[in-house]
Amino acid sequence: MNKKNFNNALENYLDFLKKNNIFKKKNLINYSTSLERIENWKSKNELKSIINWYDWVNKRNKAKIKRIKLDKMNKWNFDHENGFYFHESKSFFRIEGYRTLNASREVKQWDQPFITQVGYIGGIIGLIRKKINGLPHYLTEAKFEPGNYNKIQISPSVQATYSNLNRIHQGKKNKILKHLLKSETLVKKLQSEDGGRFMNKRNLHWIVETDKEIETNQKFKWLTLWEIKKLSRLKSIVSPHLRSIMSLI
Repeated sequence: MNKKNFNNALENYLDFLKKNNIFKKKNLINYSTSLERIENWKSKNELKSIINWYDWVNKRNKAKIKRIKLDKMNKWNFDHENGFYFHESKSFFRIEGYRTLNASREVKQWDQPFITQVGYIGGIIGLIRKKINGLPHYLTEAKFEPGNYNKIQISPSVQATYSNLNRIHQGKKNKILKHLLKSETLVKKLQSEDGGRFMNKRNLHWIVETDKEIETNQKFKWLTLWEIKKLSRLKSIVSPHLRSIMSLI
């Protein structure tokens, strides 16, 4: 299939919705993505080459993760008065203890540690959409996180806490963020994190569309919705943040 097939299918779908008085302009992105998901609109199946790209990035990742004692962590300190671990910058997050009482769960009460984001708003989960040869694609990154299964996960265009974006760690500047800020917003909503590990944490999920060229490195790849859906089912290589933000469209 090619771009003409997709565009024709979308036009016919929209005509059907309009004739049946179902069409709503505000839902245009959802009408498009519903078609994007159900079929491989490219001229050939590129899943094998995408998996090869993922494996290539993963093999070149030299990061090593070693478990250490909490009291041996550099730049992390324990607040003896209030009983939590925190970063010396007082940014990022804290590790705090909480006690739950009178819960309608497997047991009525328990104690556990929680990750508490400073300010409770964690960061930006951003996804950039662009039509390539007439077919919508989404910019993804084969991103390393130390706690990732298999170290590398296919992730959104931008996936970073505000502490990282503000370079509290004095690290590299995020080069994709500027494209997110300058593009047309399709969806922008705060979404909650897992309440079993994070205390009241939310992330800003932000999907934009652009027609501009974006300079990237070999860790980034433009994928269709159909490809992302198939990859999610084939292997454990698509990050929860990418799966989460895709649910908004």
